[in-house]
This record gives sequence, C-alpha cells and structure tokens, in this order.
Amino acid sequence: MNHLIIQNLFDLWEHIGEITNTLTKTDQYSSVFMQQSDWPKRVFRIIDKKEVLLDVIEKTKSNELPEGLTIQSPNSLENNDSFQYIMSQKNMAIDTKEVKPMGENNFIKQVTTKEDAYSFAATASQSFGYTVDGKVVNAILQHSSNVRLFIFQEESTTLGCGMVYFDPRGIAGLHMIGTIPEGRGKGVGKSITERLLKEAKAQEAEHCVLHASKMGEPIYSKLGFKTFGEIETYRIIKE
Repeated sequence: MNHLIIQNLFDLWEHIGEITNTLTKTDQYSSVFMQQSDWPKRVFRIIDKKEVLLDVIEKTKSNELPEGLTIQSPNSLENNDSFQYIMSQKNMAIDTKEVKPMGENNFIKQVTTKEDAYSFAATASQSFGYTVDGKVVNAILQHSSNVRLFIFQEESTTLGCGMVYFDPRGIAGLHMIGTIPEGRGKGVGKSITERLLKEAKAQEAEHCVLHASKMGEPIYSKLGFKTFGEIETYRIIKE
C-alpha cells in the first residue's frame, strides 16, 4: 500500500506538469519546474543511486532542475552534504468501505470558476507558507478531469482548501488540505477532508490516500486512516 500512496502523489505532480508543460520525465527521475509557483516545483520519482544524485545536483546547479526533491524514506540523502532536510510526511490510507456516511457542509463549495481557482491558490499559499500560482490551479480546473478542487468559504472569506486526485489505479489522493491562520481551530481542515472523502466514495474509489505532517497524523488517524510509510523533502544545495 505504501508504494501506491506515493505513486498517487507523484502521478498528480506529473499530471500537473503535463498540463502546464513543465514536466521533465526520464528513466531516473521526474521533475516539475515552474517559474512563478513553488508547487509542485520539485524533483521526484528519483532512483536513489550515487550517479543519479550527482547528475541531479549538477543539473540543479545549472538551473535545469528545481532545488526541491521529494523521496521515499529511508534513503541515502540524510548523510549527503549536498542535500538539506526540509520535512517528512506520513503516507496514510483508508479503505473507502470504512468511510462513515457524512452530511452536507454548506460552507464548502467545489471550484468551478477562474475566480474560485485563484481563491484556492491564495488560500493554499497562506496555509502552507509557499507560493501557489493561481494560473496553475486554473489550468488544473480547465484541463483536468481527474482532479476536483474545493474551498471552504464563510461570509465570502475563503478559510480553507483541498483537492482530490483520481489516479488510474482506482485510488483517490487527498491533497493540498490547508487552512489559513484565521480559520484554524474551527474544524475547517476536518470538514474539507470529510468532503474529499465523500467525493472519493461517490466516484467509487477503492482507497483514499494522503500525506500528513507529524502534527496531522493523529487527526487523520481519528478519521480511520492508517500509516504505511514516510516521504521526505530536501533542498538541493547549489553553492
């Protein structure tokens, strides 16, 4: 299951890279390199071998590849001085048969317009502390039939966001679940997660998967998610 959880994330990034024409895909790694957005700007699906890592480092130094890199844990990067550890996330999943019935939440709306897409991007940027370009989110809205985008709005203020990506293996990935500082402590993230789960169940996905921070892991565990592994994100040091 751990492999399938990671596959869903990497498939999503490749999907976005194809839509935005920013994808580089080789036998050794994939990368999405955007100029105006920090998401999903990174190297991933990389083979953890010395010669591959050296090639990626050199291409990053020449600005052919982005500085961010996400890889399955455990890996060899921890002891490599060319990589700076940024964060780790837990790979989690739930069988949709175990998802309990949920009611409607009138604060959550599906993103259907350019205005909504830019609102999603601004909310994600505030929530995660890095730039999410509205053009990228709008491109997903316009050109992807595999992604559903949602925002949580209260009195015309967008407090949270989230998306679900349906991959070719019948798995629904829950991604970009975020809440701006003003919305935290109000159950916004939980409400969005439940809405994404409901969407996945309606589309008859077999499993729902996500990547949780250490702080988020117990929250998703209460919803029935189980942890199967971990991924890590590093910055490639160019100096």
